[in-house]
Amino acid sequence: MELGYYISYKTAINVLKSMNFFAAIKVKKPLLTAKHMKRRLAWAKKHQNWATDDWRRVVFSDETKVNIWGSDGCKYYWSRPGDPLKPHHIDVTVKHGGGSLMMWGCMTYEGPGYACQIYDGTMNSDLYQHILDTTLRETMEYYNMDWSTAYFQHDGDPKHRSKSTVQWLKAKGVNYIDDWPAQSPDLNPIEHLWHHLKLKLSLYDKKAKGKFA
Repeated sequence: MELGYYISYKTAINVLKSMNFFAAIKVKKPLLTAKHMKRRLAWAKKHQNWATDDWRRVVFSDETKVNIWGSDGCKYYWSRPGDPLKPHHIDVTVKHGGGSLMMWGCMTYEGPGYACQIYDGTMNSDLYQHILDTTLRETMEYYNMDWSTAYFQHDGDPKHRSKSTVQWLKAKGVNYIDDWPAQSPDLNPIEHLWHHLKLKLSLYDKKAKGKFA
């Protein structure tokens, strides 16, 4: 709608502030279809009677991208008029981004599990099974967990559901959750672990010089 008036960006901001509006970063939310919602509800009902001891036996897993030079999102800081510019007010950037790395990790009720880097950024069924046979297995051994009594959680990614991966899981006697609903990162507590990991990395004064520094 146009009224024939032109105002500056600053004036618009001042008007909004005078009306008690404030700026905030949008909260990320998975895009859920009616089908997604139906499956999430069905999954919740299926597990609603699980006891605390059942959830304690779950090993949650996921992959994530870790940026070497900060996050992909917008960043803000607050300061008072006349305050000098301080180091934490500056978002240091590098030409062409600076790169990132992909990681696979897991966590248990007792604490975080081992993690590993996905070196070329992509993972097929063979590599996934290798990670399960090394990184996941070492986590299970560290926490004295047994394949036959624990529950392994992973999402519905094709490499997780491939014929060879399913055969590997069955051959190893792994109890796994095979009906994890799509678009449900909010159900996986490891997302909080990734958040804290990235937050800690962002606080370092010196950034990594390379992916393997």
